[in-house]
Amino acid sequence: MMDFTFEGVVRHGFGFYNPNHAAALICAFFPFLWGWKKRAWIGVIASVLLAIPLAMTFSRTGVLVLFLEIIAYWFWGTNRNFKWIAALLVGIIVVFAIGGIFYRFTLDRAVTNRPQIWIAGLKLCAANPLGVGLGCSGMLASAFLLDGIECRTLINSHLTLWAEQGILVAFLWFSPIIYALINIKKHLRTGIAFAGLCISASCSSIFDWSVLLDFYEHAGLGLMNFILAWTMMLFFVLLWGILSFGKIRWQRMAVSSGIAALIVSMQLFFIGDSPRIRNGSVVRDGTPQVYVAYDDEWTLKSILPMLPDGYVLPLRSLQFMEAPVDSEVWLFGATVESADRFQQQKLVLVDPPEFFKMPPHVTKVMLPR
Repeated sequence: MMDFTFEGVVRHGFGFYNPNHAAALICAFFPFLWGWKKRAWIGVIASVLLAIPLAMTFSRTGVLVLFLEIIAYWFWGTNRNFKWIAALLVGIIVVFAIGGIFYRFTLDRAVTNRPQIWIAGLKLCAANPLGVGLGCSGMLASAFLLDGIECRTLINSHLTLWAEQGILVAFLWFSPIIYALINIKKHLRTGIAFAGLCISASCSSIFDWSVLLDFYEHAGLGLMNFILAWTMMLFFVLLWGILSFGKIRWQRMAVSSGIAALIVSMQLFFIGDSPRIRNGSVVRDGTPQVYVAYDDEWTLKSILPMLPDGYVLPLRSLQFMEAPVDSEVWLFGATVESADRFQQQKLVLVDPPEFFKMPPHVTKVMLPR
């Protein structure tokens, strides 16, 4: 796995694969150190010390979330002390200045790429109201909608869930979150921590669904990252439960449902030329419409420039589908070994292995230049 670096300095993830995820969890602990009625100075010192590992992540989102949490506590907190908050701010700023994290606040591609990725995600949502499938959103956005940008997720946990699982799941995700945020003053420090995680999830994939639901290979990111990812997810659910449980306020529930409905309706403004998914394949109508199979050496992005206007392209390698009789099937790479599946179809072989048995009904062989 690659290291995240900034000007040659390794960004620490403290067990997380992505340092931004570590920063999100660290920020969620800060509010519980503030507003102590006794020995408030201990909470201030602990906050300054906790800023050290946050600085080591070099996470810009983490810094912004922390300052937003401080501002929220200043406006809504009942046990405020200006001197302690001033000391807290000075201490944290000194730590960040010494750690050099402020040098990251430049307009680089990590910042400018995000809006493009989010817009691509909304286009996927508009074209696929039932979702594109777990772990497919970043791959589809990179192959079809982004020029020169590669992403595994949509760099936004909320949007990734929406694009991959569809509008109904998105509504059921947003509605209880908004209900909990409406109750933020019920348990202020818990609410601020919960809101901080929500903001972090909007700027990074801190809830990485393809990791959380991969109990065997952990998406190739390691067991420790998997354990910490579930720890943060369960902590998020715990905070939500503290804010939400109790007497049900139907008016607030109606408001949260209405806001959630407005959020998911945003996809109506992004309807356009976006890949449409049917039965695990990208389907584009056109003449002729070819059926595609490919091995692990190929990706959607490398295949697309070679295809005609119409195609049925599986999202996963080594995925074979039923093709109508006399239709055209394109076999990429080693999938020529599965040509027996298509006895009644016309075959086009693309970059087959050096030694292979020529199957019947081959109409064309395409070799690399």
